[in-house]
Amino acid sequence: MILSKTLRIGLLSCLHHSSKINHLLRGRIILYSSSSSSDFIPPDPPPFNGTPVFPNVNLQNISKDAKIRNDDPDAVFVVTGANRGIGRHIVNHLLLNTKGTIVACYRTIHDNNDNWMNQDRIHPFDNFDLEQQESIQRLQQTLEKTYNRVDVLYNVAGILGNNTPNAPGPERSLQQMDRDWAIKSMQVNYLGPTFLTQALAPMMRSTIRKENRPTSVVANISARVGSISDNGLGGWISYRCSKAALNQATRTMAHELKRQGTLCISLHPGTTDTELSKPFSKNVKAERLFPVEFTAERMVSVVDTIEDVHTGGFYDWAGQALSF
Repeated sequence: MILSKTLRIGLLSCLHHSSKINHLLRGRIILYSSSSSSDFIPPDPPPFNGTPVFPNVNLQNISKDAKIRNDDPDAVFVVTGANRGIGRHIVNHLLLNTKGTIVACYRTIHDNNDNWMNQDRIHPFDNFDLEQQESIQRLQQTLEKTYNRVDVLYNVAGILGNNTPNAPGPERSLQQMDRDWAIKSMQVNYLGPTFLTQALAPMMRSTIRKENRPTSVVANISARVGSISDNGLGGWISYRCSKAALNQATRTMAHELKRQGTLCISLHPGTTDTELSKPFSKNVKAERLFPVEFTAERMVSVVDTIEDVHTGGFYDWAGQALSF
């Protein structure tokens, strides 16, 4: 997605009057499709420990394959955790910027009065549970019978805590660890997305096909706290380990899936104003608490601008490669 000529001229005319706009034009283009995030300009990503092994992603250069995918009415985009937060807004962004079908996977509708799923291009898939292999198989069978293809898989669903005062996670210390919660964190944040990728991978093959499809993409929503080299604080053991495992699965799957024309990346969305992060965002500076619309747009933007050299990598919302 490229800034319009009118917007470019407007920004340039203000260049000497706004250091923020100057910062914007220096390299990290901001993509918007909704007014609620239109005034938000993110700060520079914070420094991190460790050395990335992948190149950064240039968010200004949408890939040729992404252009083809987004303009294809037969393309299929699968989004988990689609009833709220980042997942829901990724669905909104895809509705505005693609022509294909969006398969929105969720357990239950968050708001019973919400008609959000009643869109022609949205295929709602409810009662979806990443902890249950039967649920993953049910989705696989539905997609095979209905479309027999998947172009992009957004593994968004995840857990951090359960938003109750006595929640077992995220743990602040080793002594607070709870075995059942640690297992659940692994089930939802690592095993679920990995087994879903396993189930849908045959439908994502873009090589050796008569229809000559563009590359497909698996985008796993991870977290920077899953980086081992960047862990300078401790705490949140179950969550950190589950995201580190997801990053390793991403890196490992990428080697295999690349042979079938599927790219696979992990994404750090930044601290976003959602229910998941709300109990932990009290001390987050306002400029580092991202509007959910902004985060969703950036996640899609990274997916749309990656090339073969990026597969297996771990990236933040700015396209910056992170260390594992």
